[in-house]
Amino acid sequence: MDIKAITIENFKGIREPVRVEFKPITLLFGPNSAGKSTIVQALHYVREILERNNVDADRSVGADESFDLGGFQNLVHNHDLTRKIRFKIEMSLDICDLPSFHTGNWKEDDPSAKGFFQEDVTHWDINQVVAINTCWIELEVKWSHLLGRPLLSSYATGFNDIHFATITCADDGKRVRISYINPDHRLKRDDDFDVIWDYYNDVVNEKIVGSGTDLNLLLTNPTVLPKWNRPLSIAEECFVEPPSDGPYQSLIQALEGYLSQLLVGPREVLTDALKKSRYIGPIRKTPPRDFMAVRSEDESRWASGLAAWDILYKSTASFVDDVSAWLSREDRLNAGYSLKMSRFKKLDMDGPLYRILASGEYLDEEISAQVESLPEEKQLILIDEKRRLEVLPQDIGIGISQLLPVVVGSLDKGTDILMIEQPELHIHPGLQVNLGDLFISQIPGMAKCFIIETHSEHLLLRLLRR
Repeated sequence: MDIKAITIENFKGIREPVRVEFKPITLLFGPNSAGKSTIVQALHYVREILERNNVDADRSVGADESFDLGGFQNLVHNHDLTRKIRFKIEMSLDICDLPSFHTGNWKEDDPSAKGFFQEDVTHWDINQVVAINTCWIELEVKWSHLLGRPLLSSYATGFNDIHFATITCADDGKRVRISYINPDHRLKRDDDFDVIWDYYNDVVNEKIVGSGTDLNLLLTNPTVLPKWNRPLSIAEECFVEPPSDGPYQSLIQALEGYLSQLLVGPREVLTDALKKSRYIGPIRKTPPRDFMAVRSEDESRWASGLAAWDILYKSTASFVDDVSAWLSREDRLNAGYSLKMSRFKKLDMDGPLYRILASGEYLDEEISAQVESLPEEKQLILIDEKRRLEVLPQDIGIGISQLLPVVVGSLDKGTDILMIEQPELHIHPGLQVNLGDLFISQIPGMAKCFIIETHSEHLLLRLLRR
């Protein structure tokens, strides 16, 4: 799990900066309307900004219509448009590297670099240059009176707890620029080679750009948010006049490549992590009797729990067996029910094939092939373990339909961050206790993170006991 903490300021009920550190299992406890859901909503809003540049979000890509953020005016603290919403998201880079950005084929783009490039202008990989263990992104959203709408006004990154650089824009969203690069944040390969500043000093015109905290390194990027999977592009007016010889263009591309890795790279790492998050809302739906799994994955269906049923209908038999074991075994949830996926062939009862099968006549290879080609349907069956009775999800208490999405989400290998509101809903205390063991079982190596908003003292006590 890459995300380690989030700091929230001026968002909903939170005014002063509040830092929430995430562990493999993070429980959010508190009275009603104390702000527990605010943490989950903040992660949804950050994802909307990073993935869709949507700073006035109402709906979220990770939830259905039941999850409504309400837009910036509803999200900013006290609905005060003079305030700025700020988020700082801290990430670990222990299990991933910053992506590299190459802004062009330097040898072909710059004829003067031929025969010179490989020896004197080497594009070092930042991941090899310095040990970067952690990084962070800071976002600032404010209301623009010029535009009459909210605006992402600042985007900053830092490494190993030290601020590296900031991108800002004017109040109308234009003049996007790198307004700060930390001169003391030296990313060095050795004592004699400074990755960023050697290239920067060779090509940037400080008389135009300035220096220190009053930097004006203009970018051609249209917004403060760096484009996904695209390198930064510095405006031509920021550079010195090109020399008559030497690898001038290659130096510019090297500088843009490094700045992209250190400014765009963290955004890609964080966006990838948030794309692997799933949100299960406080009220899960029971699938209808004629339920059919959607053909294309729709993660917004997790909010209602229906995505869990989609996964079961499309998953392997072994995954269904795993879910069944967690539901039924006495040393696990012990819910009293197991699962079975029944498979059916659809057959036209007025057709000749049905008449042949009904008559019991010999089936030749052609008929067997026709039977094999018939469309298949599935039906998820719950088995009452005490009475050995097969039932449908619609025919039992609502608690199992509330529980099953939590189990599927916990076991799903494609989910890195699972956000759950009230996993204990409509289930008895014994099941609530056993949920703690389910969550614990899925975090070896800290590969998965659970963010759980709950009122269940039983769940808390089991985690304390373990």
